[in-house]
Amino acid sequence: MSGVLDGLRVLDLSWGLSGPKVTMMLADHGADVTRIEAPDGEPFERPLGYRVWQRGKRSATLDLTSSADLAVFRQLAGSADILLESFEPGVTKRLGIDYDSLSPTCPQLIYCSITGYGRDNSHASRPGYDMLVAARTGLLWETRGWNGSSIDRIVGLDKADGDRYVPDSIRTGSDREGPLFPATEAPSILAAYLALLGISAALRARELTGRGQWVETSLLQGIIMGQCCSWQRPEHPDAKGYVLGVSDPRQTWGIVRAKDGYMCTWASPTEWFEEAGASDTLVLPQGDLTRTGMASLEERNKALERLAPTFAKFTVAQWTALAAGSGGVSCQPVRTPEEALCDPALLQDGTVVVLDDPELGPLHQAGLVYRMHSNMPVVRGGVAKPGEHTEAVRAEAAALAPQPARAAGGSLSRGPLQGIRVADFGLAVAGPWCTQLLADLGAEVIKIDPSRNAFWMGCNMSLGVNRSKRSLGLDSRLPEGQVITRKLIEDADVIVHNMRPQAAKKLGLDYASLREINPRVVFAHTRGFEDGPRSLLPGNDQTANSLGGTVWEDGGCWNGGRPWFGATSNGDLGNGFLAAIAVIQALYAREKTGMGQAVDASILSASIFNNSRVYTTPDGRHFPRPVLDSEQLGFNALYRLYRCREGWICLAVANESHWQALTTALPELAENPAYATSSARAQNNSELEVLMASRLASASAMDWFERLDRAGVPCEISAENFSRELFDNAEFLQRGWIVRCEGNTRTGTIDMFGSGIDFSDTPCQAGGPPPTPWQHTGEILGEFGYSAEAIEALYQAGVAVRPQD
Repeated sequence: MSGVLDGLRVLDLSWGLSGPKVTMMLADHGADVTRIEAPDGEPFERPLGYRVWQRGKRSATLDLTSSADLAVFRQLAGSADILLESFEPGVTKRLGIDYDSLSPTCPQLIYCSITGYGRDNSHASRPGYDMLVAARTGLLWETRGWNGSSIDRIVGLDKADGDRYVPDSIRTGSDREGPLFPATEAPSILAAYLALLGISAALRARELTGRGQWVETSLLQGIIMGQCCSWQRPEHPDAKGYVLGVSDPRQTWGIVRAKDGYMCTWASPTEWFEEAGASDTLVLPQGDLTRTGMASLEERNKALERLAPTFAKFTVAQWTALAAGSGGVSCQPVRTPEEALCDPALLQDGTVVVLDDPELGPLHQAGLVYRMHSNMPVVRGGVAKPGEHTEAVRAEAAALAPQPARAAGGSLSRGPLQGIRVADFGLAVAGPWCTQLLADLGAEVIKIDPSRNAFWMGCNMSLGVNRSKRSLGLDSRLPEGQVITRKLIEDADVIVHNMRPQAAKKLGLDYASLREINPRVVFAHTRGFEDGPRSLLPGNDQTANSLGGTVWEDGGCWNGGRPWFGATSNGDLGNGFLAAIAVIQALYAREKTGMGQAVDASILSASIFNNSRVYTTPDGRHFPRPVLDSEQLGFNALYRLYRCREGWICLAVANESHWQALTTALPELAENPAYATSSARAQNNSELEVLMASRLASASAMDWFERLDRAGVPCEISAENFSRELFDNAEFLQRGWIVRCEGNTRTGTIDMFGSGIDFSDTPCQAGGPPPTPWQHTGEILGEFGYSAEAIEALYQAGVAVRPQD
């Protein structure tokens, strides 16, 4: 089966952690990707993940400072559909390959730039290394969590001296004070999602307008988007049910130690486990203990502490098997990424693939992390050696003709998805985040919720994923509700939900039923787990990231740490991003075929993507790679956090020139032969960490930042107040990266994240505010032809839900 991107030509001028992931996914879905290499290689050591991320691409070496090679490159650009680059702002202009230089002769080109902080702002010149951006933006403190919630912190209601005690029997992660360094490179992963989302939207727009455009995103925008549920500044933070204190540092996310390892029990009632493990044999509890409601943080921690001996009586496999048998209890093992990559269910559904490596043999690695059911390609293996295809690419460039001019179309003044209608039947985060992204790109989204969803609809997490939508209160289980649901399906271009398959089928929201009503509809299913046995089980961000290896990696468990789930795990959001990308690519395909299709993604596939730097053999071999220390400080002495006399500083000494800069600031390092070469530093890493920790503790983080930065060492202070100051940043407000939303009668004016992507030809404006529950029910039903009297009758019958202030 052909990939949805078959026939598209891509030039890849990116390196590091974001761009190669984007072009991997483009190649996986059929695009012809040519990687353009510099003659002197990359500015730092090639990441181990390149063995995965660079698969299925060609490689050509071109010296873009040479007029001859620049001419070759321009020939390639003339026939290309997509160009992706990750240079520092200003470099492409100096080389003559920026968008403004290329677009006059390449009007079809979709030119995507990924930077650390965007351009033309006060952060733009700062080094864009993943964890430095995380440090500068306060993300490493968010990973630790704030007393109460991040929102309390932003509005000044947090308590700096709040109780942070967690009993050792249920503690997760490090118990030290200060920010946490995660293994997951969340800023780069989020930027990769945004870049591919923007490219996909620009492809769809090009089908209508005939024009390419410049698509820009950054690690900074990825972080702001990734904190959509936490970084909000409401006028009325005390609104009933608004703040969920899930980011409190005492939160353990139901991660507990069983007899032979860790498992995650998040969102499951402790009463069920208490009854199941009361004797010496596990017994399936009688009665319905699966729906007892969510206890408070304090109540849950007390219960987990009390049950610690009970959990430890039985193995992880025994607990998870019993929970699966119940059908309603969430319980999954905390696995290593290697264990996840050897999971038969993930191999079966294609989330993991096995590709031959010429050096290592068959390797299990991340596969199709989103699926297009009418365009299911075979992932192409093989990682080209740098420059392997140079002569073939040169010859090809000489023979290529520029793409013919496309027929001029109209403008898409409301964004690249203008004209698309979406019906969102999702709950919680993943499904609604998918449609939030579509709405911010210009789609019209109707969010459908029955009255039983009231408990969720007013909270900060719901508001963070439901901006720019209209809210319809409808019970689709009732006969008249089914009639209205059919009208929604007939009218929609896209249907999205994150229900389990059995629930969706009862409501007629499975793809087979939807396709009978509307063959052009694109249906997106955002699942918890793979399309397999676990798809019938309750899934959530925490359990899926436990299964996928993120919780293990972020806790430094290889070095004796404890599992950790935090603000950088991004399972729900990753699932929503991947589903939105798949939806837009399906819409792009529909412009050519006239037919819709089913697409899907999962929290588990997002976790696999988090760890896509990892690969393994069929027997689960652990290849040497950077792993986090048990204190969650970093990967090694030169890429980690250090506590200073006041505050914390993060270093990213990534190459020899950085090391030389560090020895300028710390001359004693140059005098020690144990650190003379990179291999010697790796061999003596522990001693170097001790030395660095001692030296950096001698002065404040600000003092060290000024000294190190002046010497040219990539570093940042781990900022504590970035989120507090974010919504007063005039630059970000002017760029639309943050927005002020007015009109929500519960929270009042609320400052939120804005747009994560900048488009030159189809600019979009993040809408708002998030609706109050069922705010637009009467309005939407009126559009379907119901009179005021008929709408009132629907309210009285419980079919429709009356708006609530």
